[in-house]
Amino acid sequence: MILRLLVTFLWLILISQSKLDSCEQWIKQLGDLDFFTEAQIRMVCMHQKEWVKDRDEEAGRKFLEVTTDNQLKYLRHVEQCTRENCVRDARRKKRAPTKSIRKEIRMMSPTELRDLGIAMNGLKNRQIDNITAWDLHTLVHYPDSAPGAHWGPAFLPWHREFLRQFEIALQTEVPSVTLPYWDSTLDQGLPEEADSVLWTDELLGNGNGYVKTGPFANWDTNVLMPLSQIPVKKLYRSTGGREQDRLMTPKDANWIITRKNFSQLTFCHDKTFESMHGLSHVWVGGFMYVIRVSPNDPTFYMHHAFIDNLWEKFRQNSQTRDEREVQWATKNCNDNHGFDVQMKPFTIQNRDGLSNQYTDEWYEYQPVRHCSAEDATCDSPFYWCDMKLWRCRSRVVYGGNCTGYEGTQICYNSVCSQGKCVVPPRIRSATKSRIEDGNLSFKERVWAKTVLLDKDGKGIEDDLSRIVITDLDTNQTQIVFHSGETEFPEIPGTVYLSLPKPRAGKMSRVSMEARDQFGRYCQAQCMNSTSERYQVCQPFLNISLNSEMSSPVSFTHSISSRTFLNLDLSVHPRQMHPEMPYIVFVCSRKLVTSAMIKQAAEVVRAPTSTENYVFFRVAVFREETSNYQIEVSPYSDVGPIFSSSIEKAASAFDPNIVYVQAPNPELHKEGVRVRVSILTNNNRVQCQIKCTEKDGSMHECNGDVDLHSDSTLSQEDVFTSDPHSLPVLGWNMKGHPSFWRHKMPFLSFHC
Repeated sequence: MILRLLVTFLWLILISQSKLDSCEQWIKQLGDLDFFTEAQIRMVCMHQKEWVKDRDEEAGRKFLEVTTDNQLKYLRHVEQCTRENCVRDARRKKRAPTKSIRKEIRMMSPTELRDLGIAMNGLKNRQIDNITAWDLHTLVHYPDSAPGAHWGPAFLPWHREFLRQFEIALQTEVPSVTLPYWDSTLDQGLPEEADSVLWTDELLGNGNGYVKTGPFANWDTNVLMPLSQIPVKKLYRSTGGREQDRLMTPKDANWIITRKNFSQLTFCHDKTFESMHGLSHVWVGGFMYVIRVSPNDPTFYMHHAFIDNLWEKFRQNSQTRDEREVQWATKNCNDNHGFDVQMKPFTIQNRDGLSNQYTDEWYEYQPVRHCSAEDATCDSPFYWCDMKLWRCRSRVVYGGNCTGYEGTQICYNSVCSQGKCVVPPRIRSATKSRIEDGNLSFKERVWAKTVLLDKDGKGIEDDLSRIVITDLDTNQTQIVFHSGETEFPEIPGTVYLSLPKPRAGKMSRVSMEARDQFGRYCQAQCMNSTSERYQVCQPFLNISLNSEMSSPVSFTHSISSRTFLNLDLSVHPRQMHPEMPYIVFVCSRKLVTSAMIKQAAEVVRAPTSTENYVFFRVAVFREETSNYQIEVSPYSDVGPIFSSSIEKAASAFDPNIVYVQAPNPELHKEGVRVRVSILTNNNRVQCQIKCTEKDGSMHECNGDVDLHSDSTLSQEDVFTSDPHSLPVLGWNMKGHPSFWRHKMPFLSFHC
């Protein structure tokens, strides 16, 4: 047994070393080209290993175990239609152009963008037995289905055929649609590339987390997102979320276009091109990060259309018409990449993907016209002319980083000022008025807290940051805004959630959509109680009086008490600090870690009180008909005697709890000692007096209480100078209300 374990261990070491060695060879080949960092080379290398592993393990069967006759019939029909260009022929009868003109997505008209969204959603909603048409196309890209799709000379022709079939599928939904391309070199080099206008509601939707905006909002996926610490089965992105990732550059594109022969673009001769293509995959992140599942994101098809466009430019630049159809690599990597080998899972051969017919008859690419000194304009409102480079580049979203570009047209529907794309105050004011117009409150509601954080993990304190709350039972919506500057115990960026009031035995269900002050989508993160970390989550809450049915949210019906949610008011003031709510919203394209989220709450501390007096609690158990007074007398000359009728000083919620006043110990280094007495007609009432120590033990005492700024020297820890906190003083209000606990006062009278 021991020998077997030892052999297994040595085998694993050898396998790991072989992977390491093979990646070292990549580094030797690619490291001299000045295109990649070592970390990027290792990343691409491991992606190649993962592809081979998925191919050998038949990963597609985990997605769809058996392909039905209807599904096969659909795929075969799309391929046949591609060969016959049947959609094109149908369009010809309507006198439409016979070739599809593929534009950079930002060059498309509003109508074209709308139709593209309709067509893609049509495929996503079109069910073929137990799977959607969109997901079937994704399955085609799996390595066991398409073993020659990557890592060899068939990479380019395979994807050319795959894109054309997908374009035909789109045209069966909307005949006029063509597949756009995403020229990522237009985004590369912006101050923050993820601030590109591409990742907005008008184009591809948000890029930070779950895709909740734009034409592909809330898309389901048929598989879990690989490499995720949490189960993600919705379209997800992390654009530019890692500092080490990058987009393709104009230098990359020029290198591709100027190769001398086809083999220089193929993996076994030169790993550069296919490795370059992987950079944008990784930069987008989410489902795009893993090659196998990347077609779940519509960005995949637009990125690969750009790769196909670059290949076509190479063909036009470096090959004769005949060479385009016959040039191949002498190193095929494996049998799936042979010239005359079937282009699995299609019926054609790899050589057929080199045919001039694709761009002669079926489609062509409309190039991006760049600006010049003679014509400083661009052909899209989503572009601006960079006069330093004389290139049209992507605009930056409102609120995005425009550092170094003041005085240019870089900002979309905004202007660059002090490194940020902004709008004038009057437009901000009009924006809030427009949003607030018709905003209604839930008739019966409870309050909870959340926090909006920026890219640095700091709270967003702007009255235009907001959250749209939708009651999933009634579909009624309400918008809540940040209320302005925060005060302790609020965490900077606090927003109060107005939620439908739950009833006994029932729960309220809500969804939320948070936006920062610039209208950009904010990704929800929830506390995982098992790992004690914040993790990306869906912005849904269940609110119930029953903790087992409810999200672990602290909530209250009292608008005056909501300030103290997620706070323990049963401890000494110097030990009091708020806890980050269960759900928060991160308004950032960059990674904000769980530690950064927690830190935003940990730095919040109660300010040292400079008020002359503090309040503390005394428990007085008495007959209802008694007419007692309570008196607090300082032992030294630090303040006057406090006296009040018990009825007047008693809590409205618990008549046995009485609030009394004493000199503030923060103003007296030695602390404050007072004697508490119960009087009637100015005479002391003989009551049994008990003191409850911090360890919970109870003993008889004389009514003296020590208050001190040092908790170790203070007999009564629970005191405050804030009269607004009195109704909840002594309560630990963290977590679901059913878990809240009340701490007995140090001093209690039984009269």
